[in-house]
Amino acid sequence: MTKQRTLQYQLKQAGNKIRRLLLLIARQKEAYTIQGALLQLSELASHISDMADFYPAIHKMVSEQLHAENFYVVLYDADTEHYQLQYFSDEKDQQLITSIPDNAFSRGLTGYVARYQRPLLCDEEEFDELVRSGEIEAQGSPSAHWMGIPLCRGEKIIGVMAIQSYDSQYRYNEQDLKLFSSIGSHTVIALDRVKSRELLESTVKERTLQLQETNDFLQKEIRERIHGEKLQAALYKISELTASSQDMQTFYQAIHKVLCNFMAAENCYIALLNTDGTKLTFPFYVDQFSPAAFDRPLSRGFTEYVIRCAEARLINPEQASLLVEQGEIRRGMSGTTELEKAARHSKSWLGAPLKIDQKVIGVVAVQSYVDGYHYSEQELTILRFVSQHIAVAIQRKLAAEKQKQHQEELERKVFESTRELRQTNLFLRLQVEERKKAEQKLFYDANHDVLTGLANRQMFLQQLKQQFLLNKRQPQTGMALLFLDLDRFKLINDTLGHHIGDAFLIESSKRLLSAIREHDVAARFGGDEFVIMLLNLQSEQDAEEIAQRIIDKFRQPFVLENNSVNSGISIGIAPFSTDYHHADAMLRDADAAMYHAKALGRGRYVTFESGMRDQMLKALGAN
Repeated sequence: MTKQRTLQYQLKQAGNKIRRLLLLIARQKEAYTIQGALLQLSELASHISDMADFYPAIHKMVSEQLHAENFYVVLYDADTEHYQLQYFSDEKDQQLITSIPDNAFSRGLTGYVARYQRPLLCDEEEFDELVRSGEIEAQGSPSAHWMGIPLCRGEKIIGVMAIQSYDSQYRYNEQDLKLFSSIGSHTVIALDRVKSRELLESTVKERTLQLQETNDFLQKEIRERIHGEKLQAALYKISELTASSQDMQTFYQAIHKVLCNFMAAENCYIALLNTDGTKLTFPFYVDQFSPAAFDRPLSRGFTEYVIRCAEARLINPEQASLLVEQGEIRRGMSGTTELEKAARHSKSWLGAPLKIDQKVIGVVAVQSYVDGYHYSEQELTILRFVSQHIAVAIQRKLAAEKQKQHQEELERKVFESTRELRQTNLFLRLQVEERKKAEQKLFYDANHDVLTGLANRQMFLQQLKQQFLLNKRQPQTGMALLFLDLDRFKLINDTLGHHIGDAFLIESSKRLLSAIREHDVAARFGGDEFVIMLLNLQSEQDAEEIAQRIIDKFRQPFVLENNSVNSGISIGIAPFSTDYHHADAMLRDADAAMYHAKALGRGRYVTFESGMRDQMLKALGAN
């Protein structure tokens, strides 16, 4: 019996070990599966450089690990809340997906995963519950089971990857979700690597194309130089510079740059004769031995020789010696100017005259100090052509300066001749402005109370008639009149003096304006009587609320020149009615209501009723 129990215990222990081993094997298999998938992902990211190839490769890899015949990837931009379908493979909706806008994904399971940023396993019952709760909308063919995971870069979601099954016999489980999530987290890294490589290769291709185009252009330019077309392009450039509106110094520098492409023009200058032809000035001067040249009187240098000849000249050492013998130029230690010293040491000199209307105004010249270098006749032709354009540019500049002087002189004369007219116009304009101000003041004084600045009776009655006619046509726009009378005004005025009474009226008008709305109209009818026209009322209660607000403000003491004065106000209200035929009738009834308020004890408001008119008529008859 004891052996049997021992055997049973050993069998139980062996069973537990087997189960643990099976669990370890399953976990090892799961880890191996995940590791294999991740290695496959890494391999994909290392050799794929086109996004069009990346997503099908991901689909194939996922299909090897899971039931993923139906698979799609949607990227999401959190800043714009925009969804963009990147890849879609589905056995049922492959054709339908082309007619669905990308942002429709926001209302389905894809948008649900993106919003909550957590993986989701969803069967048909869970799907129906999400639809009933309003979390999602049904889209496309219903699947038996759906599994989706968020694609996140750090804490930021960038998309959703999902697979679904239309086979009710197949259901995804938590182990599948764990594997799919691991693949998804590393898919983002692989996605970034492929995109970077795609961008890099695109940039390399673009740069290679640019380099190829540049190389082709250079090859073409070399061929053009071989065929002599470079000279033509340069001459066109010189013509273009001459026609431009740039300043002369910029023009000289540009011409010098063009010359440097055809000859040794590192040492170049432009010399111009002054107005009386006795001196040379150097607006442009570049020399490797002399930083600048100053104005100087005419002498016997190369420059003066070209001016005398009025022709372009190429002077090499042999020609220079001959010209010295002929007395045309002077070279040697007797030269004193910078230009003479430069010309004396130059090994080759090239100069062309600048002509305006066949008259020489200066010279453009280049020179070389290099032994053995001689300018050619072709370079002489180029310089001769350049000199013509420089002369044209100088002529244009001189003409522009002359035109400017004429324009300034004309403007000065016009200014002088029209000074008196401007003064007269200014005087008339000031008079017109003064008259306008006077007219505006007269209009204001004629339509406003002088003391309070409120509208006076005349202006108020005019506005009342206009508003009354408008309300007759559009009765729905509520309107009412308030007739107001200050309590104890006569006592204040007689006891404290007229100046206190005036101050009391001014302060009263301010309190009235502070109690009414901006579009309401307040007026002083004279003495201590005021009238207010209330517009755009919703009901009679609005008028009563405003009247009560006015009464509350007038219950506060008035401080007038250190005198605290208590007063009040009585208000009669006449709401607009279609029974009224004239605006005067409204004003009359508001007045009657005001007197009724005074009769009841002052400091209150009363809304007009038809019986009040009869009471007033009886009172008038008794008097």
